[in-house]
Amino acid sequence: MTSTLSGLIKIFINLFACIYCIHASVAQDSITSKKDSIRQTDLIEIIFKKHPEKQSVKIKKDKKVYITVLPAVGYTPATSLAAVLAANVVFFTGDPKTTYASVVATSATYTANKQFILPVRSNIWLKDNSWNLIGDWRFMKYPQYTYGLGGGTEKSDANMIDFSYVRFYQSALRNLYSKLYFGGGVNVDYFYNIKEEWNGSAPSDFETYGVGTGTESFSDGLNVQCIWDNRKNTINPEKGSYVNIVYRFYPNFMGNSKPWASVYADFRKYIQLPSKGKNILGFWLFYWGAPKGTAPYLLLPSNGWDTYTNTARGYVQGRFRSINMLYAEAEYRYRITKNGLLGGVLFVNAATYSEPGNGKYKYVYPAVGAGLRVKLNKDSNTNLLIDFAIGLKHSNGFYLDVGEIF
Repeated sequence: MTSTLSGLIKIFINLFACIYCIHASVAQDSITSKKDSIRQTDLIEIIFKKHPEKQSVKIKKDKKVYITVLPAVGYTPATSLAAVLAANVVFFTGDPKTTYASVVATSATYTANKQFILPVRSNIWLKDNSWNLIGDWRFMKYPQYTYGLGGGTEKSDANMIDFSYVRFYQSALRNLYSKLYFGGGVNVDYFYNIKEEWNGSAPSDFETYGVGTGTESFSDGLNVQCIWDNRKNTINPEKGSYVNIVYRFYPNFMGNSKPWASVYADFRKYIQLPSKGKNILGFWLFYWGAPKGTAPYLLLPSNGWDTYTNTARGYVQGRFRSINMLYAEAEYRYRITKNGLLGGVLFVNAATYSEPGNGKYKYVYPAVGAGLRVKLNKDSNTNLLIDFAIGLKHSNGFYLDVGEIF
């Protein structure tokens, strides 16, 4: 693990040379409003000795479009080492004083496990924040182990499922009051070239489930969504709260062989601790369930398959899967250096999954961990994330990424 960690960090630092030429600013709500008495710094300044007060080229204050391209590496238990080329466009559809920054982000990822991932996520705010347009589009070629349903599965139940996946989720939400938005949209999931590599004598749990387990699976539905978000900085929140509730339904008239529905409820709260300090205590509560009808196997709630693939550090993605999933996490984020360059986190999480047949929550899977944060961009408060977590049943995970988990 030590050699892997040092090697990954060396690769990441070498790639930072590419970031220097494309270092971008972000929205006014993502920029720290108060200056610390000690001048803040980030990794770009450290590597290139580039201080804002000495820059010969200044960004125009009326600039409304910012483009960032970032070659990097990542690491999770599900992907192993991954080569990543990420890009985003930040822009304003109205006056930056009254309109949040819109972001369209994508990344092409190829992993040591022969997985290819190409997501396009968009969060677009129309003039004066009157509408919020949210998109989640993906293409994935993604061989991955699955272990059956419920919390009583073992690692020996591992079953390799190879598939290609196209997702198109798009919603439009109207501002109702203050930070409250309500609306809906469409959600399309298409799995194809599904192949199972099962060598057991008896049929696998995947095969016996029987829905979405053929060579392809298509789901076409609608959604109703409600969001409350008063965080000042969505990249690295320092205070505020976030609520996102989505009801997705897949009726017969849209081409589904059997109707079904799912609920996705995400609650987050951030507290400055101490109250006037820079350390943050964050709480995350999450429910994901498919209570109506029979959802296709690969769309059932599963750890690490939430919208941002961040639940249950300490367990490999897809380790647990069921009809219902309950999740909770708390994380304490603290500064190590006064100039903001280095920080740390301590976290604990726990998940439980309903059992097939009776629907009871019989098993709880906790995990604990710690991590290091290195400031990449002090203006947007974006960090390099290096975490290690330990769970039950000899599970553990190392995580290298950009941005906070929640």
